[in-house]
Amino acid sequence: MAEIYETYFSKIYNFIFYKVMHKEIAEDLVSMVFLKALEKYSSYDMDKGAISTWLYAIAQNLLTDYYRTRKIPVSLDEATGDLALCVDFEEQSSLIADETRRELYLALAELDPRTRDILSQKYFLEKSIRQIASERQMNESTVSTIHNRGLSKLRARMGGGVL
Repeated sequence: MAEIYETYFSKIYNFIFYKVMHKEIAEDLVSMVFLKALEKYSSYDMDKGAISTWLYAIAQNLLTDYYRTRKIPVSLDEATGDLALCVDFEEQSSLIADETRRELYLALAELDPRTRDILSQKYFLEKSIRQIASERQMNESTVSTIHNRGLSKLRARMGGGVL
């Protein structure tokens, strides 16, 4: 389990962090992901999927529970709430040590939640545009357009060199 933690901690942390955009909440949720993984490790079946898929599923379920129990007006599938109302992005970005990550964080904060979610699924969960569209019951070209526009906005904000 220690090897799994070492391998996947930063990936799971980034996946959750860019969903909730809050350092302390992300840390709590990531801890819960690995605690749940440890508790359920004996029931993990490698024939059903990769360990990363299993961990991301646990993370996604915890995020769903987090939003449901707090009655936060943000759906993970079709996020329409404005996270800027509850998160001080400048304060959070000051907690990020790496300058490039700080810039990425601020750039992501400027995107609408739906675009952030699509980019998160594409790059953290490594889903295809087709998979994302199917799960969201959206037209594939619509998801592709949202994805491409989101990347363009990130590139413009970050000077094009990082992405």
